[in-house]
Amino acid sequence: MPRAVYVLALGIFAMVTSEFVVAGLMPQMADGLDATIPEIGYLITAFAMAMAFGGPFLTMAVTKARPKQALMVLFAIFLFGNILAATASGYAVMVVARVVTGVAAQAMFGVSISVCAQLTRPEVRGRAVSVVLNGLMLGTLLGLPLSTLVGERLGWRAAFWVIYPPSPSSPRWPRSSGCRTSSGPRTAGACGRSWRCSAGPPSGGRCPPARS
Repeated sequence: MPRAVYVLALGIFAMVTSEFVVAGLMPQMADGLDATIPEIGYLITAFAMAMAFGGPFLTMAVTKARPKQALMVLFAIFLFGNILAATASGYAVMVVARVVTGVAAQAMFGVSISVCAQLTRPEVRGRAVSVVLNGLMLGTLLGLPLSTLVGERLGWRAAFWVIYPPSPSSPRWPRSSGCRTSSGPRTAGACGRSWRCSAGPPSGGRCPPARS
């Protein structure tokens, strides 16, 4: 299994944890932001609405870049939003931070599944996708209680500071270029390496084997 698959899972884990961190720290955040508890609850709604309405547009934008660049952009946007949330001076700033992180999280989900499918051979692709999606489950199962524990012990701002996505700079990622071989075009499904290819599989020759 490529190491990049686990990086994608950790990224989704961080973003799911960020989505639900508010749920366990409502009283503390209400005091810190001079807001009511129902208003703090709307921060979860803001995150969800940003995912639903803004995420698809960001996903379409980043798919024009190479996978590594796309993931670095998404992680950078998410990290900016999380830092903005940790340093928010008021409720309005926190709403903006939640919108930013929500948009990045939705785009991350779609891009991660796409990249994961292209990184692995067909026989292990299902297992690899399940590993990436485990980040969603573990974020709900472990991320929420851990962030709540940190927030209760060190303050709600600390809960946002500890949510840090992994760096996509070290693993090897599929390339967006090189969709053609000397014998013809190739697809991500056939080769398991290219970011996006519109043509069919090569008519002759073989694609280089994908990393497992």
